[in-house]
Amino acid sequence: MRSFIAVDLSKEIRERIKTIQKQFVALEQTGVKLKFVNPWQMHQTVKFLGDVPENNVHLIKNAMSEITQKPFDIELRGVGFFPEAKLEKARNIRVIWIGIWQGIDELKALQADVESKMQYLGFPFEKRFNAHATLCRVKKPLSREELGPILNKIAELRAVEVGKMHVEELKLKKSTLTPKGPIYEDIYVKKLV
Repeated sequence: MRSFIAVDLSKEIRERIKTIQKQFVALEQTGVKLKFVNPWQMHQTVKFLGDVPENNVHLIKNAMSEITQKPFDIELRGVGFFPEAKLEKARNIRVIWIGIWQGIDELKALQADVESKMQYLGFPFEKRFNAHATLCRVKKPLSREELGPILNKIAELRAVEVGKMHVEELKLKKSTLTPKGPIYEDIYVKKLV
């Protein structure tokens, strides 16, 4: 079972992200090929687990049940991209994202707690954690002519306010890959208390 642990984004934030995505859809007319993330499935990945044998899922649920993080607020704001670079020095874009500003320390603490529990179960340790929600992926390398309008749009949305939400749940999700995109299913929900 392909799976990951995540925080779902609120309905209000997903609606706002859908509006922001529409601003990038217009850029596709210039020949840019973008693969948009379904806004109704948007989340902050806390830990990607990969393929997990079905008979090991109970171990993950047990480990998640021991997480002691309290609920907290996050604020999403600003559009950015990977690989990270200053706008004037960017030569390549693979992912366009929305940043998480407020609540980053709490989110990192939650991720560290999950990381240590999953490492104990044998999952590889991830050194880097980037708090962001992916808007879209760039499907093919961009020419200089294609890169310019995308960088201009990112600069325009660099400080866009997306919204605030209260994080109260952490979810173990099953990911089924299909030709139309992934389908996510909640396998376990850990309430933060």
